[in-house]
Amino acid sequence: MEEHIITKVLLIVVIVFVVAFTSGVFLSTVIKLSVSILIEDAEVGASNITIVHLGRDVVIDAFAPSSPPSYFVDAAIFENIEVRINGSVYEGWASLNRGEIAKPDFEVGDELELGLASGSGWTLSTGDKITVVYVPGGQVLACKNV
Repeated sequence: MEEHIITKVLLIVVIVFVVAFTSGVFLSTVIKLSVSILIEDAEVGASNITIVHLGRDVVIDAFAPSSPPSYFVDAAIFENIEVRINGSVYEGWASLNRGEIAKPDFEVGDELELGLASGSGWTLSTGDKITVVYVPGGQVLACKNV
């Protein structure tokens, strides 16, 4: 008789664990980051653009700064946030708050400047598309068509 009760209790514990885990996974995909992002200076011929965090949620671990910090971003430095130009992750010169990429979070008031012309001489053209993406959920935080 006791074995039967223990089996039932274990079954209930397992069911509760599975329901809690499934609910957690579902809620983590439903909950969206609420961030107000502005893409500045994205116009034909521009060689620099600036991504400004205007308000709401902090993007935790937006960057994985190198050691020592640098003025360069790529897929390895972008962590929970990415800037994509025409679908490709931006790689090149960057400045966070007029300095090196030295901190992980993208907070209210932060400005990420990207130097498009650095080394390549590339500038924005009509039809270029800039998106800022929250990587964990694939959520587009900002989008600008030139």
